[in-house]
Amino acid sequence: MQTQAGKYTDAGWPRPLALMGVALLLVTGCSTPSAEPSDLAGVRAGAVIQDAHFADSVFVTGLRGPTTMTFAPDGRLFISEKSGALRVVQNGQLLAAPFMTLAVDTGNERGLMGVAFDPNFESNNHLYVYYTSVDGTIHNRVSRFTANGNVVVPGSELVLADLPTLDAANHNGGAVRFGRDDKLYVSVGENAVSSNSQSLNTPLGKMLRFNSDGTIPTDNPFYATATGLAKATWAMGLRNPFTFDFQPGTGVMFINDVGEGGWEEINRGQAGANYGWPMTEGYFTNRPGLTQPFFAYPHGTGTASGNCIAGGAFYNPSVSAFPGAYLGQYFFADYTNDWISRINPTTGAVSLFATGVAGPVDLDVGPDGALYYLARGTGQVGRIAYTAALPPTIAQQPANLLVSAGTPASFTVSASGEQPLTYQWQRNGAAISGATSATYTLSAAQLTDDNARFRVVITNGIGTATSTEAVLTVTSNKPPVATILTPTVGTTYTAATNLLFSGSASDEEDGSLPPSAMTWSIVFHHDTHTHPAMPDTTGIASGDWPIPNIGESSANVWYRVWLTVRDSIGLTHTTYRDVHPVTVPITVSSVPGGLQVLMDGRPVPSPHATTGVVGVLRSVGVESPQFANGKLWAFSSWSDGGAQTHAFTTPSSAVSFTATFTETAGGSCYRIQSERSDKWLAVDGAGKVVASSTAQTGGQIFQLVPVGSRFKLKGTGDTFMTVVANQLSMSGNFTSGESFTQHPCGYGGRTRVGFQAAVGTAPHWKETTPDGPIQSGDGGNGGACNPADGGTWEGFYLEPVACSGGTTGPVCGNGVLESGEQCDDGNTQPGDGCNATCNIESGTAGCVRIQSERSDKWLTVDGTGKVAAISTTQTGGEVFELVTSGTKYKLKAASGAYVAVVADQLTVNATLGTAEAFTRHACGIFGGRNRYGFESSTGTARNWKENTLAAPIQSGNGGNGGICNPADGGSWEGFYVEPATCPVTGG
Repeated sequence: MQTQAGKYTDAGWPRPLALMGVALLLVTGCSTPSAEPSDLAGVRAGAVIQDAHFADSVFVTGLRGPTTMTFAPDGRLFISEKSGALRVVQNGQLLAAPFMTLAVDTGNERGLMGVAFDPNFESNNHLYVYYTSVDGTIHNRVSRFTANGNVVVPGSELVLADLPTLDAANHNGGAVRFGRDDKLYVSVGENAVSSNSQSLNTPLGKMLRFNSDGTIPTDNPFYATATGLAKATWAMGLRNPFTFDFQPGTGVMFINDVGEGGWEEINRGQAGANYGWPMTEGYFTNRPGLTQPFFAYPHGTGTASGNCIAGGAFYNPSVSAFPGAYLGQYFFADYTNDWISRINPTTGAVSLFATGVAGPVDLDVGPDGALYYLARGTGQVGRIAYTAALPPTIAQQPANLLVSAGTPASFTVSASGEQPLTYQWQRNGAAISGATSATYTLSAAQLTDDNARFRVVITNGIGTATSTEAVLTVTSNKPPVATILTPTVGTTYTAATNLLFSGSASDEEDGSLPPSAMTWSIVFHHDTHTHPAMPDTTGIASGDWPIPNIGESSANVWYRVWLTVRDSIGLTHTTYRDVHPVTVPITVSSVPGGLQVLMDGRPVPSPHATTGVVGVLRSVGVESPQFANGKLWAFSSWSDGGAQTHAFTTPSSAVSFTATFTETAGGSCYRIQSERSDKWLAVDGAGKVVASSTAQTGGQIFQLVPVGSRFKLKGTGDTFMTVVANQLSMSGNFTSGESFTQHPCGYGGRTRVGFQAAVGTAPHWKETTPDGPIQSGDGGNGGACNPADGGTWEGFYLEPVACSGGTTGPVCGNGVLESGEQCDDGNTQPGDGCNATCNIESGTAGCVRIQSERSDKWLTVDGTGKVAAISTTQTGGEVFELVTSGTKYKLKAASGAYVAVVADQLTVNATLGTAEAFTRHACGIFGGRNRYGFESSTGTARNWKENTLAAPIQSGNGGNGGICNPADGGSWEGFYVEPATCPVTGG
């Protein structure tokens, strides 16, 4: 019978590979080098410090899947392990008994992820942890515990916050810290659902802020607008903020946010900030409502790039042990590229500090003023100290080794002291020629080397230190052999299935080895880095691992199944098998082309081509409306019939999605009057919005374009309103324009509303200074639309006007019932409050015959259903009924069929629902007749034109030059419209 290996926990069986470095992987959602596990008892990858006056040494070893660390106020070091154990280091020694061991889910990136100490720890003994709870549903939890020395007080857990049930197993965040305000700050990942980061209905993808008892401070910036636990939101728009730190003394916060496609970010923590995920990653432009990263570095190899920012600490110890140039610097580490750098929080100047750090996941400054790093790659804590004028000190002694005859044997030492350090290894007390580095290796140990003793003498210009002796045991026994039976070579997988594995183990001396000699693990690889999947599982010969269908959406992924076996005397052998996914192409496009689509919540221009793993849950969506080529476009439908944003399961064959948009007037137009001064809003020479006009006609016309439940305000041309330095400014485009919330303020015969931006600490509109720019961001939040209260936000009167161009532009769902609208209940009375479900009423503007100005012939429907200028007499022309469709017209022929555009030609073959809605442009009156131009919403040049005389009328390639100019061959054409009697029959 196969077991669910994912449900097993490690019972402490002694691994031959100490920690199986790659098998115990990072919980940050980042990466680790794709290397085979190694025996950590004999391997130490020491950091290389750029300044020779610093030295790296091992502070403590023997950790199993470490995630984060924090110094207690009394100097003890507490280290979180993924398995749920919280370990204590006291007086430089890792205590054997954990402080506590929590029941956690360890799948993928879950586990114990953060610890913080109460500011009053010395008196109340409280500490706080962030972990993945299995209590009920699997979810992340923040709890407070009470310490009794080096162990927890039993039953002292106080649950402060249970976060939502987890869907994906990655992007958990997990750091906890107390700020200078004695509030508890908690960084939470978006759980691989990018839309969570921008939603105030969930705490995911946020920096949260709590009181120490778990209650939510009412001065949190989103307390009034968020729901539930999201009221704890202090900042939003984060992807996977695994670590952050406060600078002692100043309270400056830096947040390390792990990136996806191209950038890693350090964000300066600010109340109310929106860091932009998933709309942006790294530096950006034209996003006035979002907060730029303080520093971002690109993905790639080398010391100026990386893939996972996973540790950070300000260097501000109570007693500085580094030179003055380092004081106040922020140290940060990249887990994938194994480096530590520092940045000046004031100037932004960046300097490389150390390389060769074995998978750093956390940094901290100790009470001794040294910089400590948590090396997940070796299961150790490293210590970097300033060592000028110090003799050698040995931190990691060489360890005893057991090897099989003919295999290598390596001994390693770690030391610090003033550079340079020289090394001389000895065997049985005698110097070994050429053995002068920190590691000595016998390339092929022999039985004659059995029981040999090795030590090293380390010297600098000040003194000497000699290590303890390590004993080499060489046996004639052969290592065991691990064999993976399944998955077989070439096996593939699809998501939402089980990855089956089985194997066997044999040994020349012991024979067939039992399951108790076997240890399995599974690692999820993504591009050049990895995520943890199944943790070390011992005691089974076969099992299965459930492959999730949510989480990582990329296609350059695979699983690596590891098997390690150990014989009766401790010799080991490790092997692995790779399993790659079944993938298919995915294409997302729009009609018209080039509009923006959302792929898994991230905005990308269409058409967008990507590759998906079969079975993975993905999503497509669009924002609506969108502004492109001087026009507003409203979402109409998806080719698969799905909602505006909807999920889909990646099918087993290529799939495409097309979002269809229709041109829309975009929203209703108003002039806006300040209640505080009774003046109308205008735009001054600097582009600022001011209340300066005493007459309504002198006010600016603003078009309120609905974007979800909010509005963007369009001014003249293509300019949109944004907030710059707390002032309303007509300086944005549709993408960068601010989305304002509209609040009803009561009605005194006129529409009276308040406007609220998403930026600023008090983001409501207010005419703070008469005739000065309207403020948004510092106008005060007191009261509601009360002009007599100087600290309140203000009400403004909306007066409907025709939009520029002569249209009124009603839009279904903008909250106001306007001419031409019908709400979902069928009520067409003013004040009904038109909601998101409404229709445009269809009426008739009468019937006409239409004459081409280019040839003077009348439009007729030919035998193939094409519209062409053929008739030489008006009476021979087709009678078209102009059916109103909002501010446009649909044309019905005498047959009852409607006009559509097929292959750029006007064709009478449509129904009312599929007919093209044409815009009609007035071209003036000539010769006593009405002259118009017609424009469709399809094609690249959508205006009507008799391109070839007596041939079907073109719409889509007729040229856009000029207006109604028949002498211009590249122009669109004017048509004469003459009233006609509508046909009695014909539908």
